[in-house]
Amino acid sequence: MEWYMGKYIRPLSDAVFTIASDDLWIESLAIQQLHTTANLPNMQRVVGMPDLHPGRGYPIGAAFFSVGRFCPTRRRGNGAGNRNGPLL
Repeated sequence: MEWYMGKYIRPLSDAVFTIASDDLWIESLAIQQLHTTANLPNMQRVVGMPDLHPGRGYPIGAAFFSVGRFCPTRRRGNGAGNRNGPLL
């Protein structure tokens, strides 16, 4: 089996991407939250990882790249369901 990361990176818009195989099911609310997050000020790229799922307003299992904003990390427990810092 040939494994190549490039075939699993899927652009959903100019700023929104997912990294997932064709067989992976992702909740539509999580995709909607990716697009919502991409519209925040100074947000450049938003990428949903294979474990992407909806959070409380913002997706969990995603990476965000912004310019001019720094979100300090705050972790409690294992981090599942916890925001790592303010997105606004």
